[in-house]
Amino acid sequence: MRGIQRVVIFCLLTTVLPAILIITPLYLRNIKYADVMYRISDSDIIQIHKGQSSVFCQKHSLKMNTSFNAFQMKGRPNLAKQRRHIKLRKSMKLPDDTLEYWGFYLFAGASVELKGCSRFEGSKILVVKGDKILNTCGILEGDKYKKDPFFVKDTQVSVTLQNPKTKKREAIRNKNMALYRSNSEQIVSKKKKYKRDVNPSLHSPNTILDTGVNHGGNALNATITGEDRSISSFESNLFECYQDNILMNEFFPYSIECNNTKYLEEITTLKVDHEITSDGYYYYIFYSDNDFVNNNIHAIFDIYKPTFQYSNISDSKMCLNQTECEFDVDIFSDELVIVEVPTKDGLNSNNDSFILMSVCHPRISVYIFFPISVLILILLFAFL
Repeated sequence: MRGIQRVVIFCLLTTVLPAILIITPLYLRNIKYADVMYRISDSDIIQIHKGQSSVFCQKHSLKMNTSFNAFQMKGRPNLAKQRRHIKLRKSMKLPDDTLEYWGFYLFAGASVELKGCSRFEGSKILVVKGDKILNTCGILEGDKYKKDPFFVKDTQVSVTLQNPKTKKREAIRNKNMALYRSNSEQIVSKKKKYKRDVNPSLHSPNTILDTGVNHGGNALNATITGEDRSISSFESNLFECYQDNILMNEFFPYSIECNNTKYLEEITTLKVDHEITSDGYYYYIFYSDNDFVNNNIHAIFDIYKPTFQYSNISDSKMCLNQTECEFDVDIFSDELVIVEVPTKDGLNSNNDSFILMSVCHPRISVYIFFPISVLILILLFAFL
């Protein structure tokens, strides 16, 4: 090579290529495979992909501000026949035309037993199947629907009712049935949508195998107007929003004695038995249509979820009930780490969230290739 061509090739090989060989490991270590922080909740099970590589990572370490279980394995674990029990006790105060929901990711074979009661009339429960983030169709923000509602059919959910006020129940039912056919304007206070807190600086898990509780609604800080509206479109809008995803819609039996969840242990007023036939996110939406009072609703969830089985895993690839774990990563291996936050004592009532730190420890034998290559290039072209 002679002239300009030789000069261009020489500059590329002595400046551009060495620069690439210097920048690449810095990018890999500090950006591509940098430390990753996740916000996860009680009973979450996640598989970690982000920030990990069997080529550039020699070890994979984990640290969290609570104890957890971790397993290094290929692929996804299988579900076992054994089920774990999660119990939640919830008490809510719902003003008129407001809602509060509790959502769970449930596998086929799971079951939910729900007991509930309200202190005053006008409260109902709506069970729907939705996405990871519940779509409320703008209802919580005050947007309106003006289409005709429809009616609910379901074969997955069985309901048992024992209402101390049974003689009034049919009259109440006839009055909501009338509201279903109305297309009147919705009157809902514009309130902020409450959902699980997500910090932008934290990452979402790549693969979620199981999740904890998803909670939201617009009941907080809502006020009642004291205005008697014989026709409300709030419930109609709920039905229009969820349409064919509705699994159940039922009145809450009401009693002045319904003051806390302890009352539900002594007497069965509403009992819902929900057998899950397909994997998905299921939401239990509580709402009130009482123009004059804040309605108190109390509920007890007993959730039985299939567990994952981690068979044929050696002790070196298993970390149980620890706050810090470290795994060796074989080069070109396709093994990944699964992190499981155990449900404490079968009781999940606070929806606690925790910070998980995932760290890739660099594989020195691979990274050292880059500076050595730069030195070789310098020596090679020093004599040209």
